Amino acid sequence: MAIIIFIIILSILVLIHEFGHFFMAKRNGIGVEEFGIGLPPRIWGKKIGETIYSVNWLPFGGFVRLIGEDPTDDRRDQKNSFYTKSIWQRSQVVVAGVVMNLLLAVIVFYVVLAALGFKFHLPNFFPHEFKFAKQTTTVQVVDVGQDSPAAAAGIEIGESIIEIDGQPVGSVETLQTIIQAAEDKDIGIVLESPVDNSIRSVRARPQFSQELNAPALGIGLGELITLNYETPVQKLASGFTHSYNMVEYSGKVLGQLIGFSIRERDITPVSEGISGPIGIAAITSQAVSLGVLSTVQLAGILSLNLAILNILPIPALDGGRFAFIIFEAVTRKRPHAIFEKWVHTAGFALLIGLILLITYNDILKLIR
Repeated sequence: MAIIIFIIILSILVLIHEFGHFFMAKRNGIGVEEFGIGLPPRIWGKKIGETIYSVNWLPFGGFVRLIGEDPTDDRRDQKNSFYTKSIWQRSQVVVAGVVMNLLLAVIVFYVVLAALGFKFHLPNFFPHEFKFAKQTTTVQVVDVGQDSPAAAAGIEIGESIIEIDGQPVGSVETLQTIIQAAEDKDIGIVLESPVDNSIRSVRARPQFSQELNAPALGIGLGELITLNYETPVQKLASGFTHSYNMVEYSGKVLGQLIGFSIRERDITPVSEGISGPIGIAAITSQAVSLGVLSTVQLAGILSLNLAILNILPIPALDGGRFAFIIFEAVTRKRPHAIFEKWVHTAGFALLIGLILLITYNDILKLIR
């Protein structure tokens, strides 16, 4: 089921991306040879006007073929060719897919945040100030010892401890202070699920730990950053602002991983933090097990990542094609058609190689 859901999510994201190219091409009078659902070989196709609408065997997204998109196409000088259109028109077509993925992410994040009461949790990896939201810290349970007071009380890994006997818990230090003052006394613990923000209460009795030389519940602790979109304006704009926060946060996390790898001369953190199709399928399985909201949220994250990746100036991607358009706009000179084609061909080959390498790494992670 997780694999099916992963294929459905991926297909929706790619189809929406390709529909953006299709819509703007039609709007600017560019001929669309084919709009395909899935990847060839073709199962079925019907020509309506100049465009073939097809269904294909490989259920991974879709594609759009434009007349004159290949700069060496014999039809590039036709009136309805992508090649003959203005810089502005070609720019609209190239970036339309990215815009569609960004808009989908905005809509998905708004729906998820509304369902969560505009309250969202993230791992507290490093100090970071988020924009357009009130930011607090929550203590999270990352481990529960066997036969511990926490296990007896039914405390589960992943839950947050937000209150003990009416005292708010905003840091690990605060929690430890409260626990150490409550040896052999029953305490009321209020727990929150970061998955759906549901609240429940349990009772537990801390016991003296020889290892820690202090009273303890028998839990490992971490911290979450909690973003609260509180005001009407913050809530209304939360789809956009949360997308911004996710991009900035992900960039900082990736930067931290790369920086650590450079300093320690160890690429393990980066390889562990990057996933290809198989890794994303495994993440989808975890999201599905957590429920609908987590699965929908993952779709928003993937749509946002797809948009960011595609707009990077990498040959063969939308950002690479857009870079050639910008070069033309600045220099007033069009790149040589054969040169542009071979740059994109080489870029595509490198991307395929990178995907294979990441996929191999994903398989090793699953085996381990």
